[in-house]
Amino acid sequence: MAEDDLDYNIESDESSFIEDIKDTEEQEDSSVGRISNFVEGKFSKAEDARQNDETRWLQAYRNYRGLYGPDVQFTDTERSRVFVKVTKTKTLAAYGQVIDVLFGNSKFPLSVDPTSLPEGVADTVHFEANPKAEEGMDAIKKAFDRPTFSPDNALEPGDTMESIKDRLGALQNKLEPVGDKLIEGPGPTPTSITFHPALVAAKKMQKKIHDQLEESGANKQLRLAAFELALFGTGIMKGPFAISKLG
Repeated sequence: MAEDDLDYNIESDESSFIEDIKDTEEQEDSSVGRISNFVEGKFSKAEDARQNDETRWLQAYRNYRGLYGPDVQFTDTERSRVFVKVTKTKTLAAYGQVIDVLFGNSKFPLSVDPTSLPEGVADTVHFEANPKAEEGMDAIKKAFDRPTFSPDNALEPGDTMESIKDRLGALQNKLEPVGDKLIEGPGPTPTSITFHPALVAAKKMQKKIHDQLEESGANKQLRLAAFELALFGTGIMKGPFAISKLG
């Protein structure tokens, strides 16, 4: 390519180029805006909204500890700097009342109860313990038992298994000797024995949860959160998390 042709291509109207930007010039995309201003604005808004609460917490902590704040100044003639800890007395009294409510049963305040329509487990089952009532067993079973599952009829609301034996949960092995006599529903006669598989399953789950909470020291953490609740007005409980121990 000749030098004249090169000069012509560079100076041609059809050639395109981008002008250099000096380092001192501000680079900004008007369509997007500056993300730093957005983040700083959100941070300042959150910081200002929390400032009043933090000031209140610090003042409550000083009153509990019996410490004067930086806004209190004593003259040289004032030698006595006695602080009446009224806040500490009120805080401990409130903490005691909260603990009495939380640990009234000497257990972690958490319970598991079955739902109105238990899923996967029967709510109530019974069988007749009186041998003389065997004659009426077929009529009672027809009145209380549910129809056999088939493609033509769907399960009842809350059911996920077709057989009553599969819906006994933790009582399946215990009630195996009387499995043929079981009827779903509460016992209609004084001689019938009633079991609640859903309630037993819920209480077994509650027992396991309480065991994990005890292993993780949940009672201590809850008491600490209740104390901070009485002191600062806000109590936060971290965890607890169950971990597996090997060895």
